[in-house]
Amino acid sequence: MAMRHIRITEAPPGEAPARIRAAWVNIVLPLADIPQAQPDVWITRGVLGKDRGVWARIKRLFGIPVVEQPEVGYLVDTIIAVELLRAHAPSAAAWWDRHTPHLLVPGRKLVFAASCCEEVGHVVN
Repeated sequence: MAMRHIRITEAPPGEAPARIRAAWVNIVLPLADIPQAQPDVWITRGVLGKDRGVWARIKRLFGIPVVEQPEVGYLVDTIIAVELLRAHAPSAAAWWDRHTPHLLVPGRKLVFAASCCEEVGHVVN
């Protein structure tokens, strides 16, 4: 089966500054190789980790909402996505290197909202 790709068509929502989110526009990303159909509904959190600390865990334990929400989107490998961003917008990729090193490890994924993407057919490198 051929690998599926998405093109980012508008700045995705998120915690990154607007200029960093806008840098994703027109980048073509391969979808993560997972068994689920895509797009799908994912529980998302902000990339800056504001709701990952001890206080967030305590809030979750007591059922107090944190900034986690369902998002219909596409899952992509974080390392691959940031490397493709680096070729398109090096300063935006540098922001990810500096502010989200916890995401730049094997196995981590990003969710791009379906509303800001389109599936693309044949991809030419």
